[in-house]
Amino acid sequence: MKKLLTLALLSLLFACKEDKFDPDNLIVGKWRLISYCKPTGTNSCDNTTVPDSKRVFVEFSSKGSFTETYKSTIPVEYAFLGCGGGGYEMENGDVRIRALCMSSSNGQLIKIKSLTDKQLILMPFGTGE
Repeated sequence: MKKLLTLALLSLLFACKEDKFDPDNLIVGKWRLISYCKPTGTNSCDNTTVPDSKRVFVEFSSKGSFTETYKSTIPVEYAFLGCGGGGYEMENGDVRIRALCMSSSNGQLIKIKSLTDKQLILMPFGTGE
């Protein structure tokens, strides 16, 4: 009986283990893409707003991964990256994104222009938001 009780307590201890959460990493969470600047050339882009009837979500986990999901749309219409997911890490206040669809295994360092608990503004192309 003692062994069974000890096993149950150990199982409960490990089952309740929480992810390590960094309170300074406000990027963790599920974000809805509202608008973005779609590149059209070297230093220009077109402002694009995702219609209310369509949804694009990017979710950053506390474990360094991200996923991109779509509702009522497809990546070719509106997308953050259009890859589905990958990894990320914070680097000097910005975010380095790594995904299979990127040409470099080093990924891309994306400037964070603004970050609050309600809004994330990224500048992936150096022009536009």
